[in-house]
Amino acid sequence: MKLRTKLPLFTSITVLTSILLIAFTSIYNFRMQTESDIEHFRNDETESITSQLKDMVNIAYAMIDNSFKDSNEFGIRERYGMDYMDTVVDPVTKQLLANKLKFTLDNLRVLRFGTDGYLWINRYDPPHEVVMHATMPNLEGSPHVFYIEESDVNMYDAYSQVIKDNNGEGILKYSFYKPDVKVWLPKISYLKLYEPMGWVIGTGVYEDYIDREVQKKREDLDNRVNFLIRITLIIGAALIFIATVVLYYFGNSVSRPIQMIEKQLFQMSQGLVVEKLQIERDDEIGQMKQSLDALIDGFAAYAGFARQIGEGNLDSEFKLLSKEDNLGNSLLEMRDSLRRAREEEAKRRQENRRRQWAAEGLAVLGDIIRMGSGRTSEMMTEVLKKLTEYVNAVMGGIFVLNDSNRDDVYLEQMASVAYQKSKYIKHKVYPGDGLVGTCFLEKEKIFMTKLPDKYIEVHTGLGEAKPKNLLLVPLIMDNNVLGVLEIASMEIFEEYQVDFIERLSQSLAIAVASYRITANVSGEALSA
Repeated sequence: MKLRTKLPLFTSITVLTSILLIAFTSIYNFRMQTESDIEHFRNDETESITSQLKDMVNIAYAMIDNSFKDSNEFGIRERYGMDYMDTVVDPVTKQLLANKLKFTLDNLRVLRFGTDGYLWINRYDPPHEVVMHATMPNLEGSPHVFYIEESDVNMYDAYSQVIKDNNGEGILKYSFYKPDVKVWLPKISYLKLYEPMGWVIGTGVYEDYIDREVQKKREDLDNRVNFLIRITLIIGAALIFIATVVLYYFGNSVSRPIQMIEKQLFQMSQGLVVEKLQIERDDEIGQMKQSLDALIDGFAAYAGFARQIGEGNLDSEFKLLSKEDNLGNSLLEMRDSLRRAREEEAKRRQENRRRQWAAEGLAVLGDIIRMGSGRTSEMMTEVLKKLTEYVNAVMGGIFVLNDSNRDDVYLEQMASVAYQKSKYIKHKVYPGDGLVGTCFLEKEKIFMTKLPDKYIEVHTGLGEAKPKNLLLVPLIMDNNVLGVLEIASMEIFEEYQVDFIERLSQSLAIAVASYRITANVSGEALSA
């Protein structure tokens, strides 16, 4: 028998045997993997359902909290405190609030998770009165005891214990009676405490819901196995036929390089690094070899790029093998996503630092304001000194409205730091006069990065310098302007600094108002 006859024959037998062996091994492994996937799917489905139960409880929590916060419209929390529903004495107001809560609870009754999941609300403290039950409204308004199967634990006590052990919210797994099938089934419930009302908000689902989803997954995987068997048989038959025809015509000169290429492809499919083949041909096998070389180069590029990303070099560049290079595009998307995440994290850290900076500054300056009671001018000077130091300003001034003489109303300079204008310091500024008077009349801040010529100059050991930034903020309380804060800097104020200064102006306005009332009562001058 000739070689080109024996080669197709033996190759066909080998291919058939290999395909059957590979198919059997693959199907067996797939079966084993299927069982593992089913277990993972069950765990993932349980986590997903738990997350959805949590979302459902959070929705109910938000709706109840919204109704609770709306009580501000009636001034209830300010008048009666947090436990307002138990202490309200105004019947009309109490009825309005009760109706709003009832409307919210009625809306919650219709929320469902699947077909069996519903919401209920009971009180956290014993005897755990049922506030709302979506499927058994007859339970509402009175306490009830339901023992968990094969235990003497009251279900509602278990709810409260879970909340206590998990900082206000958590999961409880237990067995409970399911009416439609009339048996006790495992159940997962998610619970959350709404502390202002002392309510436990809960929802749950029986685990047979998960079993049904798992069964669907199993059936889907079984269909895939059957499809894999059919495809394996079809591909195997096609490969045997093609191999027989090709090898019959080309013989050993074709089979050897193909075997070499097939070996490399197999090794690459196993994740191994391979060297390029030393094959010089001008036919299709040569083209296959060139494509394989390009694939080897591409895999090396993928590995190098992935290594760079793994080392944190998110600026590493990568050239796609083609426009349809899905793997390359995925790697680029991953790099860009990581880069955006890093930038967002840096931005969040900066925002946190700025918020902390503002909070600390307001606390320090607030202490100065509170401790300066009775010493208006000295207090404002201390505030101004600390403020210019905190925002890196070079000068500042505080002007306070003096309307003791209705015929001569003006803004009096109560404090200044490094305050040197071109010719002289104005201790009196009339409404509408200059930037300070304009800010007072318009009740709006003035933020300038280009100052008028010779408006403000700073004298230093190196000579005179002109600030680059000027900010004037009115001191407003109850829509009345009580003064103006003026501050200048050699550097442009950032937006968060401007916001900080505006927030400080509110505290200063309150202090000025308080001092004005005290001065009017005692007959003292405001600048005392």
